[in-house]
Amino acid sequence: MAGTAELQQCRPAAVDSVALAASIARGDEAAFAAFYAAWFAPTLALARAACRRDESFCLDVVQDVMLTVAKKMPALGTAASIGAWMTRAVMNAATDRLRSEQRRAAREERAGSELATTSATEPWHDLVSGEQQQWLGARLAELPDGDRALLAARFGDSLSVTAAGALLGLGPDAAHGRLRRVLERLRQRAAEWWHG
Repeated sequence: MAGTAELQQCRPAAVDSVALAASIARGDEAAFAAFYAAWFAPTLALARAACRRDESFCLDVVQDVMLTVAKKMPALGTAASIGAWMTRAVMNAATDRLRSEQRRAAREERAGSELATTSATEPWHDLVSGEQQQWLGARLAELPDGDRALLAARFGDSLSVTAAGALLGLGPDAAHGRLRRVLERLRQRAAEWWHG
């Protein structure tokens, strides 16, 4: 990842970020929109410099940073402190996404080796597994869009559950609580289907 000094070079020139940060801290949506417009390109440049990944990955980092700005940005007193805060936010978001990718790859590798082992020792497993996947697909299709978005965030690594919840207008606790309830209902229905 690039160094902090290199990253702080990327700042919007003609915007009063200090005033916008103070307004964002008070919940001003128009200030957030202006900050987003001014900081989008510099934040994307910071993401590219920080992680040297493809456009899609860097845009996801920008989205994560802007969600953090909307929720947690304090009223900072200088342009330099805002640049430092944004740099730290980009570094944290990029690190979180990279770790998430590593965890997903490890899970997929474990799942692949477990499936290969199970299929070799239990030939009927593929048949049962296919039936379970069809059942689960049908249950997921029945869920409201918001519940599916939270499940996709939890198991798909495209967004965090907190970020997906924010898009639905939910706070972090509410998003995680809703996800737990959705999973519990699916587990109960699966137990009934399996034993019924």
